[in-house]
This record gives sequence, C-alpha cells and structure tokens, in this order.
Amino acid sequence: MIRRLVIVPPVPALLPRYASLHDPVAELRASATGVVRAMTADADAVAIVGQDPFAEPVARALLDAAGFSGRIEPEADVVLVMANGSAKRSEKAPGHLDERAFDFDDVVDLAIRSGDGRRLAALDADLGAELWASGIGVLADLGDTLGGPWRVSVPYADAPYGVLWWVAAWVRD
Repeated sequence: MIRRLVIVPPVPALLPRYASLHDPVAELRASATGVVRAMTADADAVAIVGQDPFAEPVARALLDAAGFSGRIEPEADVVLVMANGSAKRSEKAPGHLDERAFDFDDVVDLAIRSGDGRRLAALDADLGAELWASGIGVLADLGDTLGGPWRVSVPYADAPYGVLWWVAAWVRD
C-alpha cells in the first residue's frame, strides 16, 4: 500500500551534468530535494514512476541529492512520480502556446492539491499528451489505487519556462 506519494517534474536541468555557474531552477531544485528528503527519510525502498525519458535519471539524482540510501524497487510504499503540466503555456514554451493548456493545468493542479485519488484518476492523459504534459497517465493510473483522504503539501507550483511544474507531497492520513 502506498503511504507517501511525491510528485516532481522530470526536468533535465535538475541533473548534475546540466549544472552551471547559475542554477536556472534553484528554487525548484531546493523544493524538490527538500520534499524528497522528508518523504524518504525513513523509507527502505522507493518506487519511481514516469513516462518521460528523463524521469528515472532525474528521480535518481534527486534521491542522491536528498541522501536516500535505500533501494529503488518497482513497488514500494513511497512512490516518486515524475510528472509536469503542459509545456504549451506561452509562445516561448517548448510546445509554443496552446490556449487549452491553462484549463488543463488548472484541472491537474486541483487534482494534485485535492488529496483525492479519484480526481487524479479522472485526469485526461490523452489531452495531457497533446499539451506535452508528462506523467499525467501515470497520475491517472495511480489515482485509481489511492483512494483518500490524503494530507497534501504543494511547496512549489510555477511555470517559469512555459511548463507548469509542481513539487507535491501526499501523505496518507
């Protein structure tokens, strides 16, 4: 049974090999590392789930940065979900502007903040794919198994580069 769920975006800039003198995602990095550290502090194992090619490398980098020394397993009671909102929120976004992105991201934001697995299960993964959102199908699939209620914290939610990123923690009540 999942008892903790962490949602973090699979942002390549979070990988150590993309580090530079100026960290373009410093606030995201600090938030993600802090939440991953807190949520895995007493965990023996963590499951990593995501659809993006950067999902696993970014997750492992965050786990390393957080000092996690346990195992990565396909199933665990702590799950690190690599997901982000639409990448079409502005003309300069990776997918350019798509007006549907704003309503879509609002629905995902509400689902993430709700602590209700049914809201995650109701997410439209097909629309997410059209809007270049990553991990929405994973969130929807997990939502079917999560139930509720959960205590939720969302210390980071922003779209500095036209892609909506969340750092969220769900803890089972």
